[in-house]
Amino acid sequence: MKTPRAGTEYRASPRRVADMDAGLERIARWRVDDEAHLPGEKGQSPRFIPDPGQLEDVLRRPSLDERLPNLLKPASLDEDLLHPRVLSRVREDVALRFRAIARQRSGAAREALTRAADILEEDAMLDRDVRAALAALFRA
Repeated sequence: MKTPRAGTEYRASPRRVADMDAGLERIARWRVDDEAHLPGEKGQSPRFIPDPGQLEDVLRRPSLDERLPNLLKPASLDEDLLHPRVLSRVREDVALRFRAIARQRSGAAREALTRAADILEEDAMLDRDVRAALAALFRA
C-alpha cells in the first residue's frame, strides 16, 4: 500500500461508500405495543404478567402414582360395572355369547372362544361363591 505524500488528500468514491451503508431506513410494521417498556416510576405494574396456571402445568408434572390410576381405569367405563352383581351378570352374558359364536366357528377361533367362555364362567362361579360366603358370614 502506498503511503500518501504530504499535502495529498484521499477521498473515497461515493459508490464504494454507498455499498457499505446498510442502516435502518424506515419502520415498516410499527405497532403501539412495540413501545411497551418497563415502567419508569415506582408502583406501576408491568403490562405482561404470566398466567400462573399455565406455568404450574409446565413446572409441576404429575408423578407416576398420580397418572397410574387414570391409565388403568378407562375413561368410557360404565359405572354400573363397579357393582359386583352387575359385573357377574355381564360375565355370564358374555360367556353365553362367546359359546354361541364358538358353535358357528371352527378350528383355532372355536377353541379360543370356548376357552374364553370357560374362563368367564369360572369367574362368575367364583363371584357366586364369594357372595354366598359373605351372606353366611353376615348371618352368623
